[in-house]
Amino acid sequence: MSGRISDVLLSNLNEFISEQMGLNFPKDRKRELAKKIESVSREFGFEDAESCITWLMSSTLTKEQVEILARHLTVGETYFYRDKKSFELMEEHILPELIRSYQKKQKRLRIWSAACSTGEEPYTIAIILSRLILDWRDWNITILATDINPKVLKKASEGVYTRWSFRDTPSWLKDGYFRSTKEGHFKILPHIKEMVTFSYLNLVEDTYPSLTTNTNAMDMILCRNVFIYFTPERVRKIVQRFHHCLVERG
Repeated sequence: MSGRISDVLLSNLNEFISEQMGLNFPKDRKRELAKKIESVSREFGFEDAESCITWLMSSTLTKEQVEILARHLTVGETYFYRDKKSFELMEEHILPELIRSYQKKQKRLRIWSAACSTGEEPYTIAIILSRLILDWRDWNITILATDINPKVLKKASEGVYTRWSFRDTPSWLKDGYFRSTKEGHFKILPHIKEMVTFSYLNLVEDTYPSLTTNTNAMDMILCRNVFIYFTPERVRKIVQRFHHCLVERG
């Protein structure tokens, strides 16, 4: 596939995917967008990217088409205990306070990892909760993990990671909550894996809060390292929706 995509068409494409998916590629990333859309075009069977762009923008995207775009346009780069101070804050202050508030009542806890990528964040939350709540099996704990990219969701649901996912991680986490595989990878223990539910969700769509997507009455929502791809206006709308998803004082 060859040929330069016009700046006007790239700009129109950027507006289109921003509307459909929330993703935004500013001027300094337009060449990155051009490269990514070329791989999208090949998957859709087009000989040139401009024809593919014109076709995409001529109709409303289906869920399958959004998933294909997400697979090429988003980056699933993360690791366990990314941003240690955030997890230390959760483990030492936020989660203990939530646990105490429910300890003598219904023993329930609902946490949502939005834009979870390959699953390191929600699994880390599950591990922390299993350490903080000795009788966690007697609790009704929901850890919902969602993403727009089906490829990273599949990897997350498998729960198998390479050493690279532990590059800045306390040694006790890998040693205590994973088993080595024959291939030299690390598979998360079944009881931790079962604590997390992975599902597809496009943050741009009007699907939350909702009982259908299980995004209602959340005690805590984590949405990190994804707003950098969105416009400020889009971020404002998503945060408003998150607010409606939370319980009082969530």
